[in-house]
Amino acid sequence: MPIFAQELGKIDAADPITAVKVMERHIRYIQEQLEYTLMNLDSSNITEIDTNSTEISSSSGTVNISSDKIALSGKKGEAFNVGYDSSQKRFVFEIKGSGGSQCIYLSASGEMVITKKTTLSIDSGTWD
Repeated sequence: MPIFAQELGKIDAADPITAVKVMERHIRYIQEQLEYTLMNLDSSNITEIDTNSTEISSSSGTVNISSDKIALSGKKGEAFNVGYDSSQKRFVFEIKGSGGSQCIYLSASGEMVITKKTTLSIDSGTWD
């Protein structure tokens, strides 16, 4: 798929003045297209982002997606982190409640731990 709709016009080596004008017009066209595209980048024209090359963050700082990890945070210290933590060299899964208190996490040995700070409500429906 072409990036630019126009191609460089035919250049006549025998007429260098006209050739330079053709190249100048084409360079200006490319510059205008690049400026327009870069000024109008949004989710409607971005189809894929390589998280190995680009870290994705929300403007509020509550969402962060990097190559191996997803982190969501709330205004009261709540957090959800999942993915590979290269500093710990292991997969992490953790949920923190208000004030940043750890509620659920994956231990270093791979066991899911539910702490005392967690309240579980299980609705088992009706029994006949």
